[in-house]
Amino acid sequence: MKSPKARYLMRKQPSQARATATVDTVIEAAARILIDSGYSDASTNAIAERAGVGIGSVYEYFPGKEAIFAELRRREGLRHYESLVREPRPTTVQSMLRHLVTTHVEYIRDNLQLHVALETEVPRFAIADAEQAVLDDYVPLSNAFLQLHKDRLKPRQDIEFVTELLMRVVSSTVNDYAMRSPEQLNRPELRDALIDLIGSYLLKD
Repeated sequence: MKSPKARYLMRKQPSQARATATVDTVIEAAARILIDSGYSDASTNAIAERAGVGIGSVYEYFPGKEAIFAELRRREGLRHYESLVREPRPTTVQSMLRHLVTTHVEYIRDNLQLHVALETEVPRFAIADAEQAVLDDYVPLSNAFLQLHKDRLKPRQDIEFVTELLMRVVSSTVNDYAMRSPEQLNRPELRDALIDLIGSYLLKD
C-alpha cells in the first residue's frame, strides 16, 4: 500500500535544463490558476493548458495536481527562508527580531492569496520533510547568533529553546492574521507589538 504522502511527491526531479524549465512552467501555471480561480479549478489538464505543455509532460514529473501544489508550497517555503537569511544580516538581537518579524510579515502580505490557498489546500504533512530540512539549516545559524549575543539575553534563556520559540511564535501569529484578519498585516503596529512582545521576554532591560 502506498503512503498517503506518495501522491504529494514528484515522480522524479528534472535532470536537464529543458526539463527543469518545463517543471518550472508547470509550477508557475499552477500558481496562477490557484490565485485566479482556486484549487478546485486547477486540474492537471488546466495546468498543462495554462503552461503550454502536453499533459504527458505534466505526468512525467507529477502523479497529479496534489504533487504540483506540494512542490509549489515547498518552493515558496524555501523562497521565504532565503529572504530571511540573505545579506546583510542583523548585528544586534533587536535588529534580528525586527528582521525576523518584518521579513515574515512582508513575505506573507505580498503573497497573501497564494499563501492562504496553499495553507488551506495542501496538508502540512505533505511537505514536512522539506520544512524540517529548512529548519535544520536555520537553527544552527540562529543558535550561533544568539550565543554570540548571550550577554543581552535574560539569564534563564536556553538558546535552542529560544530559537524554536521565536520561529513558532512569529510564524503562527502572522499566519493566523493572514487567515483571519489579513488587513492587519499592513499595520506597522502589528509588527512593532510582536517585536516588543518577544523582546520583553527575551532581552534584559
